[in-house]
Amino acid sequence: MPGNPVEIADGLVEGTREDNLTIYRGIPYASPPVGELRWRPPARPQPWQGVLKATAFKPACPQIGAVVPGMEVQATREDCLYLNIWTAASRPTAPLPVMVWLYGGNNTNGSGSARLYWGDRLAHKGVLVVTFNYRLGALGLLAHRDLSRESVHGVSGNYLLLDQIALLHWVQSNIAKFGGNPGNVTIFGQSAGAYDISNLMVSPLAKGLFQRAIAESGGDLGPVDTRDGPPSLQTAEQAGAAFAAQFHAATIAELRRLPVDTILSIPPPPLPPNVDGYVLPKSGSEAYADHDQQRADLLLGYTANDGAPVMPADASAYRSNVKRLYGDFADRILALYPSETDEQAKESWRRLQTEEGFAWQSITWARLNRQAGAHNTFLYVFSHVPPFLPYTKIGVSHGAELSYVFGFPPRNTFFKVESAIRADLDVHIGDEIQTYWTNFAKTGNPNGNDVPEWPAFDSREYVLEIGDKMTTVELPERPAYELMDQFIESLHGNAAQGKHAYRQATP
Repeated sequence: MPGNPVEIADGLVEGTREDNLTIYRGIPYASPPVGELRWRPPARPQPWQGVLKATAFKPACPQIGAVVPGMEVQATREDCLYLNIWTAASRPTAPLPVMVWLYGGNNTNGSGSARLYWGDRLAHKGVLVVTFNYRLGALGLLAHRDLSRESVHGVSGNYLLLDQIALLHWVQSNIAKFGGNPGNVTIFGQSAGAYDISNLMVSPLAKGLFQRAIAESGGDLGPVDTRDGPPSLQTAEQAGAAFAAQFHAATIAELRRLPVDTILSIPPPPLPPNVDGYVLPKSGSEAYADHDQQRADLLLGYTANDGAPVMPADASAYRSNVKRLYGDFADRILALYPSETDEQAKESWRRLQTEEGFAWQSITWARLNRQAGAHNTFLYVFSHVPPFLPYTKIGVSHGAELSYVFGFPPRNTFFKVESAIRADLDVHIGDEIQTYWTNFAKTGNPNGNDVPEWPAFDSREYVLEIGDKMTTVELPERPAYELMDQFIESLHGNAAQGKHAYRQATP
């Protein structure tokens, strides 16, 4: 059933009425980033005549493989900068809090229309949900000296972040027409989406565009040009030049004329957004130290088994990898993460990757946000094992919480192999998580509505463990995080001396 047309800055748009919601699919928030607009900041969308029928999702941005591991392979197209909205079917009496989703996928995969990320369950709890596509891989992150020369700011490579910032500007300009409150915006994301949120928190271009943030299993708080932090513009430009050289294109103009499938045929350099002096003037940890971060309420956490699923072959390979990655700290790492047997080595690697790659980032970010003051901070660890593969085999690994946040798959398919008792438990956990997330979006505090109390992450550093039930626990694994603090501090010193070239942690 169609909804009444809404007039926004670019024209009239009409969605559909479904399940007591109005849903808009495929509204452009920027011009297609094609041709001369490839590897440029997003441009405003072109106005349209008549009524835009926002009734079908648009293709995902170009990528290889499924937008979510284990789910469908979506159609892709370089013309992909579109958004989707789930909101109340009738005009609310008061403007609704807005939740804007940033998907995971290593910034090489993902889509705002993936079935896992639909906003219907959250919208039924009294918020307006926005999902959207943004450029990925080389199309979203390619830095190159010639691209920097084109830029009036002398930078390149952060097109993905600029897309996200353009979307947040669109929300400020238009979301009130859909019943949303532009003064109460929460950005929330998982994995790469959470890393991007940590960058948006310290980008001056994003200041004032959101008031709250939820970060699931991700954060970018390490020093520049180390494996635990972002690359510098120079490092990103060098990696981009090596990537571009593989196409034998003499100029950026020639690169822009290449078919998108050709660009996708070579894996992009594994670099996140870079510290360019404009979009990101400094690293996240430096910005917090200088009090240059966004003053926002923050809810964040990680899963108990967030670590890399790729394991070292045996104990010897594990020890070699630790020595390569941790240098002078290797013996101290091995004392906390031992490897007497191959199985112990694999468990230690999983713990190490969880606690350095995800838990340390989340805990450090929570501490920095708390110390910055003037806003709320809440930390969780998700330990509940979902009743389906791959989690029943490998535990509470990366992304295990997502089905509970969004309430998909629905109960009759999600839990069809489980008992009715287990199904009731999982539905209950999902309902509580959705309540926490939407309470936080409404007020900056996840508590209320008959959910168990979630203490703020204050000087006592209490954490909510989301297991078979919600339990308040003390911060786990303190010795590991204290050692990680010392190691990261050494990276800061070495980075200043030009040591520890940017690298990825691989087994």
